[in-house]
Amino acid sequence: AIAISFSLSGTAQTRTGFIAPAANDLSIVGSMGYQTNLERFGLDGQMRYNLTRNIRLATDLAFYFPKNKVTGLDVMINGHYVFYFPQDRFSVYPLVGIGMQNNFYGKQTVTVNGVEMKTDSDTKTDFAFNLGGGISFYLNSKNFLNAEVKFMTGDNDNVAIMLGYGYKF
Repeated sequence: AIAISFSLSGTAQTRTGFIAPAANDLSIVGSMGYQTNLERFGLDGQMRYNLTRNIRLATDLAFYFPKNKVTGLDVMINGHYVFYFPQDRFSVYPLVGIGMQNNFYGKQTVTVNGVEMKTDSDTKTDFAFNLGGGISFYLNSKNFLNAEVKFMTGDNDNVAIMLGYGYKF
């Protein structure tokens, strides 16, 4: 019965008791980090689905806290190619993705040629592409730590650096 459950889920137990990642694995990651271009902190959530042992899709939703009255929201879908290392506790992955960058610019008072003026609030949404990579370290068969760096190109080119915690279902 145990062998049947492993073959149905597509996973295999390693010598250390960890379950090796496989196709159909699903995990979530919560992260916090920093975006370089507007120098602001953010929270990020990902849902990851393994198409094969090494190829994974990840939806990514990042919220960036307001700084200088600019708030950000990025929605991306990324592809990862995962390289696993001894005992499947450690992995690295390059990533490539496409999605949307959104920035909300709040009302501000600015000085132009010595005259104070108020600006209206505005929202700007752009398509974006990203390239980057990440690293995961499994604490046990279900829990892992994650670090990821992404360079996002669009109207607001930036680098996002995220550190987080993940759970594999």
